[in-house]
Amino acid sequence: MPAVVADSSPIVYLARINRLELLRRLYSEVFIPAAVWREVAVEGAELIEGRSLRAAATAGWIRVDNSTAASAHQNPLLTQLDDGEREAIALAIRLEALLIIDEAEGRAVALKLSVKLTGTLGVLVQAIRRGFLPRLKPELDRLMGETNFRCTDELIATALKDVDEKP
Repeated sequence: MPAVVADSSPIVYLARINRLELLRRLYSEVFIPAAVWREVAVEGAELIEGRSLRAAATAGWIRVDNSTAASAHQNPLLTQLDDGEREAIALAIRLEALLIIDEAEGRAVALKLSVKLTGTLGVLVQAIRRGFLPRLKPELDRLMGETNFRCTDELIATALKDVDEKP
């Protein structure tokens, strides 16, 4: 099981559908940069994602890394991104880890920097493949209905096909 770095939105989406623990089950180590901690656990302290992230950190399966803030500002490709995305990409580069990120702009920059990545949908697909969830479609319905997660119909169809489900 590889180590991963998570940006804010996958943590928020997974927590809101009560699936944050999938990160613990799928990956050996889960890291977040300090900016993601501030965005989710501090600024969102009273929200389900804030409570869930703090509980995961207290349990020790999500680790906050404070080492990337300065280096994240040195790469000109990262300057257009918000603090969480910038630090998450910098941390993934430093750790040579898989990055879990959803925002299109952050994904594009990460790919330019040769960072391996996936997103919330990819985490759910992996959970199905590993037998941690029975079906993808109900998870997608919850994700699309209970959060502001959005993706193309084509991507959804591809994900469902990847796990042998019909749309």
